[in-house]
Amino acid sequence: MISYTDLSFKFYGNLSKSMKNYLIDIKDDMQKANMNYTLEEWISNALFTSTIVFIISLITLSFGFGFFTSPIIAVFSALTLSATFFGILFFVFYSYPATLSKIRGNKIKKVLPFAVSYLASIANAKVSGIMLFKTISQFKEYSEVSNEAKNIVRDVEVFGMPLSTAIKNQSKRTPSKDFRELLLGINTIMVSGGDFRIFLKQKSDELMNDYRRRIRKYSQDLSLFVEVYLTLIIIGSIFFIVISSVISTISGGTEIILVQTFVVFLLLPILSIGFILLIKSISPLE
Repeated sequence: MISYTDLSFKFYGNLSKSMKNYLIDIKDDMQKANMNYTLEEWISNALFTSTIVFIISLITLSFGFGFFTSPIIAVFSALTLSATFFGILFFVFYSYPATLSKIRGNKIKKVLPFAVSYLASIANAKVSGIMLFKTISQFKEYSEVSNEAKNIVRDVEVFGMPLSTAIKNQSKRTPSKDFRELLLGINTIMVSGGDFRIFLKQKSDELMNDYRRRIRKYSQDLSLFVEVYLTLIIIGSIFFIVISSVISTISGGTEIILVQTFVVFLLLPILSIGFILLIKSISPLE
């Protein structure tokens, strides 16, 4: 059975090949995002999906607008909106690799201090370099760090690359600056014949100190957010309910009750969810 990507490439393969030179900047982001697509396949998916949305929205909106205006204006309006949807969706495809790359980079940053600490521990057993990466790749607790290590192990054991080459290739594909520096440091120590146990211990201490600093900063930011939430959201809502109730009693209007219902049952939950997502996004914890 033909896959969606194959179907997209069948329709837009030639066009995507001609467009790839203009969209080459997303190729690195795709590698860093660990996406299993070629640049031509991803462009084909973007064009094919955007075209489907364009056709569906054009037909639907044309019929919808046709009930309220003349056919010419309905088709023109639908065509304009459909083209807008096409452009927005294509831009989403264009920006998605960079967004996914940043997400992976943040995940690596959160667990890297613990992963390097574990690497420093097992390095004391004088294991080989490939064994370091093979061991860390087996721990799902280290999420994207494990996936990065799996890529190195795959390049060595499946593709037959020298470990040094595999490490350097992965350092170019990783979205994390700290992990890139770690890989290049390990490679330098291995090539020079040095002892990477000392390097890993120093790197572990450095990353742990940075992790503690981020925890302290997060604690300070969290205190600020709690104060803002209590002052603006909770106290502000209570103050609004009290004042609006007094005004409603004096004026006798029923619109105030609708506004209060909106604030209590819709606005407050939305703002609370927004604060939760904001706090979660800046958290240095996994």
